[in-house]
Amino acid sequence: MSVEETIRLSELLDLYGELLSKKQKEMLNSYVNNDMSLAEIAENDNISRVAVLDAIKKAKQKLFDYESKLKLYKIKTKLKNLLNLNAKDVKSEITKILEDL
Repeated sequence: MSVEETIRLSELLDLYGELLSKKQKEMLNSYVNNDMSLAEIAENDNISRVAVLDAIKKAKQKLFDYESKLKLYKIKTKLKNLLNLNAKDVKSEITKILEDL
């Protein structure tokens, strides 16, 4: 996984993590934010690596599904970009963001 993908997944986890099961959230957090291997997570949870991989895949898919419907990450990114604009351009960009909703 690239650094950009890891950052995006970490941000999605921050935004939507509470919508995952407790175990999914913990495993994905360990994998993404704590850089733990599947084997380490499996050992900690006393389950197989395949079970960890399956849980992580399902959790990631749920996060992507939530984002495709709610678009909070997309909006957050656009709002962060507004901080780099001058005051004149901010109104125009906010209008575009609202039109996309």
